[in-house]
Amino acid sequence: MTITPSALLITPEADIVPVDLPNDSGDRLTVMYSVIRCRNVDVVALTDQLDMWLDDEGLYTQPVNPVATALARRFGRTYQSYHGPVLLTGGADDEGETVPLSKDKVLALLASLTDL
Repeated sequence: MTITPSALLITPEADIVPVDLPNDSGDRLTVMYSVIRCRNVDVVALTDQLDMWLDDEGLYTQPVNPVATALARRFGRTYQSYHGPVLLTGGADDEGETVPLSKDKVLALLASLTDL
């Protein structure tokens, strides 16, 4: 049985790593800090069903992430490059909690990322 990851990490070196985020929001944030390698995260809503989490200080401390930048541009975010590892998750629910990626969204993202 294959388990669908709840998020995908994209490194500046173009590695794509599946990540399972905890259900508890505090634990989830701790894991985000760890995999993105930062102290503060920021989120860019690419669509209402796709968020890109990144290092809030990455512009000053991290290398450009060409895949994340190309992905963001695909969704109209053309005004800047994105730096450091980024974590892709589903959007937010009605209470503002991060939603995991669905299996269909993971498959679509993996196919889309190979085209970038």
